[in-house]
Amino acid sequence: MVSKSTLKCSLLWKLCRRHGWSSPVSEDGLTDLALEDGNQGDGREIAEELIEEPYIGYVNGQGYFVKNDPDSQAQAAYRLINHCGYLEIQVESTLSRFEQAGGFDAYDEEEVMDGLDNWE
Repeated sequence: MVSKSTLKCSLLWKLCRRHGWSSPVSEDGLTDLALEDGNQGDGREIAEELIEEPYIGYVNGQGYFVKNDPDSQAQAAYRLINHCGYLEIQVESTLSRFEQAGGFDAYDEEEVMDGLDNWE
C-alpha cells in the first residue's frame, strides 16, 4: 500500500509539471496522470486535501493549479525537496516564477517551511 504522503507528493509533482497557468487540471485528470490505477480512488480523496495548501488554487468545476507567484511557488518547491525528495534542479526548472525570483538562493528554507503544515 502506498502512503498518503507518497500519493500527495505524486499529485503535487504532476500538478507542477502538467498544469497550464491559465488552465487548471481536473481532479480526475490529475489523479489519472499522477497515479497508477490502483491508487486513483485514494488519490481523489487526497487531491481534495491539496486545496488546503497555501500554494494551490482551485476553481470549482475546473480543477487545481499551482499559484503563479514566486512566494507560492517557493512553498511548493520546498515541499517537493524537503518532503518528497525531488532535486533542486528538477524543481527550479519546473517552477518558472520561483526560478526567475532567484530560486533556492533567494528564499530562507526555514521561513518558507514555517508557513506550511506538516504532511502525514
